[in-house]
Amino acid sequence: MSGGQKALLYILSFIIPVVGIILGIVWMNDQDLDKKAIGKTCLIVGIVSIVLSCICWFAASSLSIIPAFMTY
Repeated sequence: MSGGQKALLYILSFIIPVVGIILGIVWMNDQDLDKKAIGKTCLIVGIVSIVLSCICWFAASSLSIIPAFMTY
């Protein structure tokens, strides 16, 4: 698989984490070692993307509440 195709799969895994997780699970069970490595990376990127989006969501939520507690 070419470098451009790998990059496309990684970017797609980051933008749409479900695709990365499904692709990772399917390709990690393949016999080809290159596909196994790409599948593992896509799975990790998908999980990291979900974790980062949760962190950003909680941070944005907590920052939007702060002005309610500020009294002048």
